[in-house]
Amino acid sequence: MNPPEPHVTIVILNWNRVGDTLECLESLARMNYPSFSIVVVDNGSTDGSPEAIERWGRVHLPLTLIRNGENRGFVRGSNQGMRHALSTDTEYVFLLNNDTVVEPDALSLLVTTAERSGERTGQCSGERSGERSGERSGDIGMAGPKIYQYGKENVLDSAGTRTIPWLAQGFLVGHGEEDYGHYDNPGDLPYVTGTALLVKRAVLEEVGLMDEDYFCYFDDFDWGMKARKAGYILLLEPRAVVHHKGSQTAGLNSPFYVHHMVRSRILFARKHIPFLPFLFAFLPYLFLYRYLRPAISLLVHRKWSHLGSLHRGIREGFKIPVN
Repeated sequence: MNPPEPHVTIVILNWNRVGDTLECLESLARMNYPSFSIVVVDNGSTDGSPEAIERWGRVHLPLTLIRNGENRGFVRGSNQGMRHALSTDTEYVFLLNNDTVVEPDALSLLVTTAERSGERTGQCSGERSGERSGERSGDIGMAGPKIYQYGKENVLDSAGTRTIPWLAQGFLVGHGEEDYGHYDNPGDLPYVTGTALLVKRAVLEEVGLMDEDYFCYFDDFDWGMKARKAGYILLLEPRAVVHHKGSQTAGLNSPFYVHHMVRSRILFARKHIPFLPFLFAFLPYLFLYRYLRPAISLLVHRKWSHLGSLHRGIREGFKIPVN
């Protein structure tokens, strides 16, 4: 008799995107994985989301809805859901953006990958032998799927990640490319994008939840670095597929995006980049490429609210105390 599949708690954050969230839930109802529960954290929505989500749960799949009276941000809201998961006997958490659609076998494939232990399938960019400081060189702590852009046949949103840590720069591998199988080798990642991230309970208990100094952005990069330092392997499972609409809540290049992206980048750099690379590499990069270049563009196009958000993000990034 085969042992039962590990239980997975799926955590979804919602803020005024009821249509996206319901479509995501519909895709979860079609999954072939037999052992999962759903937690939706609503960040103070005013569009009728909580009531619609509860109605969906009564008709389709039971779920737990956590209501917040305000928008606590992606990180704090997601951590709420994960704390709820840890209060149960769940063995995994699947952190999932609400603007995604999950293929029926995606979770099954991710769990199968995460249940493996042993040799790494590859090395990520910049990794050297012995880089990991932990003792869990054979434990897979996180796994992520291949992600396609929603509604665009075979166009990648990401097939894993790569990084330049001393510039606080992460990249989505294959973003915008047509997929013809060139990223189908399961690889060891520097971090798993928070769009769709399966994490083992042991990682949550040993490494901790996401760092709440970040409101959003860079939280997954930060979390991945901590997991790797603890010795865990982070893998891409390219057979698992999720479709992502992208920036439905924040709005790509909105004042919100400009503010929190530069704020989180500076926080990440202060937490993870040693003093000399911070001084001689990160700061020039920040000033020239992440401040001066966008500031000139914003001035030319008279986007005053964006420019104010950029300045506010830089100010907060340097002012907020970091752990």
